[in-house]
Amino acid sequence: MVELIIAFGSSGEHLARAVAKITRFSVTETETRRFPDGELYVRVMGDASREDVVVFQSLGMRPDRLLMEYCLIADAVKGMGCKTVTAVIPYLAYARQDARFRSGEPLSIKLVARSLEGAGTDRLISVDAHLHRLRALKEVFTIPTLNLSAMPLLAEYYKTEFGVRNVIVVGPDSESEQWASTVAGTLSTEYSILNKERLGDRDVEISGSPSVRGKTVVLVDDIISTGKTLVGAIRKLRSKGAKRIDVLTTHALLVEGALSLLRKAGMSHLVSTDTIPRSTSRVSVAPMIADALREWK
Repeated sequence: MVELIIAFGSSGEHLARAVAKITRFSVTETETRRFPDGELYVRVMGDASREDVVVFQSLGMRPDRLLMEYCLIADAVKGMGCKTVTAVIPYLAYARQDARFRSGEPLSIKLVARSLEGAGTDRLISVDAHLHRLRALKEVFTIPTLNLSAMPLLAEYYKTEFGVRNVIVVGPDSESEQWASTVAGTLSTEYSILNKERLGDRDVEISGSPSVRGKTVVLVDDIISTGKTLVGAIRKLRSKGAKRIDVLTTHALLVEGALSLLRKAGMSHLVSTDTIPRSTSRVSVAPMIADALREWK
């Protein structure tokens, strides 16, 4: 059996401890504080020398700070002389900027990849990374990567709690088809994809004519940030006669009052995972990550 030491940053403790409870891997504590000028100080407690270390850190809500904190932790355990560092980053920020859309823009996901690798990361596990123009994380990382999906878990939860009678799965845009098709496969139902035209960082226009009259719609997306895309989708589906609209998502960022906006638009239920803990987190990715760590040698 693989034996690992688990470390964590300030956004990774809940999953780190949940995975440790499942796997019986040992956990080492991390001291984190700030210097008076705002710089981060990190110290990994215990001895990680000659060990394989897993560092848990999700990059939601405070991605810049959390990324830097992860890099400091990875460097710290490397400095102890550990054998390998596996990053478990359930929500990988900056993946949406996977191309230089306009002159003067950075290729953000590539820069993040270089930062993680430069800190000493030997391999990476993520969950439903936001891949659109990229087909796989290996296109930007040089280390081994594993991109797990929580969509089957979300679909199984939905099937158990709500049933699948008269259900259709809908994705709000072309990017979401990969997740909508997975959920539809688990629920053994059909799916449809809407069209989205982005008018800015917060404004979108949704079009399409799915056959949803009198049906329960399961609207699926990987990330909900401001919720504007899904609000537009919910309004479109309501106008087409949908009886009820529920939402499944892996990463519930839910910024700028998104949850309230979705409810006002007509959403009945929102189910998310604990990659970013929220009141809507009903599905844990800890067992899936635990299995991956035990099997990935």
